[in-house]
Amino acid sequence: MPQQSRKPVIRSVKFNVLMNIILTTSGFLFPLITVPYVSRVLGPANNGIVSWAFAFVGYFTLVAMLGFNMYGTRECAKVRDDPEKLSVVVQELLIILMCSASIAYIVYLAFVFCLPRTREQLPLMLIASVLIWLSAFGAEWFYRAIEQYEYITFRNIAFKLIALILMFIFVRHTDDYLTYAIISIIGSAGSNVLNILRIRSFVTFSRKYKMNFRRHFKGMFAFSVSGITSGMYGQIDMLLVGFFVSNYAIGLYQLVFKIRNLCTSAGSAVTTVMLPRLSYYTATDGNRQKATGLMAKNMNFLLMLGLSIITALVICAEPIIAILGGNDYLGAAPAMRISAPIVLVSSISAMLSQYMIAADHEKALTITNVVGLALAVACECALIPLMGISGAALGLVITELVVYAMRAYILRDYMKHVRKHTDYGRIIIAWAIASVAAGGVFWFVRNLNPFLSIAAAGITFLAAFGILLVLFKEVFIMSMIHNRRSKN
Repeated sequence: MPQQSRKPVIRSVKFNVLMNIILTTSGFLFPLITVPYVSRVLGPANNGIVSWAFAFVGYFTLVAMLGFNMYGTRECAKVRDDPEKLSVVVQELLIILMCSASIAYIVYLAFVFCLPRTREQLPLMLIASVLIWLSAFGAEWFYRAIEQYEYITFRNIAFKLIALILMFIFVRHTDDYLTYAIISIIGSAGSNVLNILRIRSFVTFSRKYKMNFRRHFKGMFAFSVSGITSGMYGQIDMLLVGFFVSNYAIGLYQLVFKIRNLCTSAGSAVTTVMLPRLSYYTATDGNRQKATGLMAKNMNFLLMLGLSIITALVICAEPIIAILGGNDYLGAAPAMRISAPIVLVSSISAMLSQYMIAADHEKALTITNVVGLALAVACECALIPLMGISGAALGLVITELVVYAMRAYILRDYMKHVRKHTDYGRIIIAWAIASVAAGGVFWFVRNLNPFLSIAAAGITFLAAFGILLVLFKEVFIMSMIHNRRSKN
């Protein structure tokens, strides 16, 4: 007789966002410790080749996952109140993933043994291949569907702490890059082992279930193409840099890549918790207005956050790189400045994609991602030989802008309703004034200690930006102030 599964406790959106903010904060804090250490110990060349290996295997992981981070989340969220239906869906999806991961792994090994670039780093590529299995059976989509963000957060932090301790113990020399690769996998995906073991607490696995795999194929196809192409064009710059430039240049660009991803993850703290709730709201006509309000609040927040990060990356590029990588990586500063807009554009574009998924617009989303991948490949292949790593950054900026424009156009009617609750004009004016003030302060203190110069510019920007938003009576800020007053 199958075991009795327990019903998950569904928390509020605010609690979920808080958990994701804690998770994102840890995503900032741990790299702030590990990246400077590893950059200096391994050096640009070895550090770069490890990052490139993970980017390479990441493409096969995307194929193995079949877009389940989106599709699995949506399908499980729809039936999360029915334990039996939820169990059947999860069991079906895990079997499909087992098949896709096996095929992806076989193809990966074929590429590794055939390509000279990968064959010369065979031990590293075999170590990286473990990510295919850990990602496929991590079932992160299930825990997001039932909104178990508390578990996701603390489990993730625990494994990051374990990896951090192991890194300081075992990564001590330039040649320890294989050890670093293993420890990185433990920190990033090792906790997925717990996911698949714990899933039996919520899901009942049984051979008696009548499974229907075909019902997933049509919807899954759009998500698969969408998820794979989206992930591919988001990492295409890192992958193609490895084929066009030296290991040293890869080392410079991987630092830009990591900093950019760290900054983008700040926006992801909000967007990733929206899909289950948006799917729930859009499934019923009475909650459509709630979905619009939720979108508007997060668009406002992402605009303020993204613009602030752009200012930091552009004004403080050199001191940020000096702190995180050391003086050997200062050649990456131009590429980091060029790539700064990606943080804002990709975050807002991801927010639009979340709504498209929740509203069953997978086909349109797939088209934007396919166009994005084709454009990214063309831009990167044209610009990297001409401009090196700066060309890689520029190519992805162009791609992200085009993809965002396409999604905004597709959702133009819906976005008209969202804009009624947003205040873009005042935010942009306040940001421009605050950026000029921060840039002026940084100019006078730029020769000081990197920490002091960043602190001076940052405090100036945040103070000016915050004061101006209040003076301009920006909608999002004023609503937060009124909510706090009402609680008091």
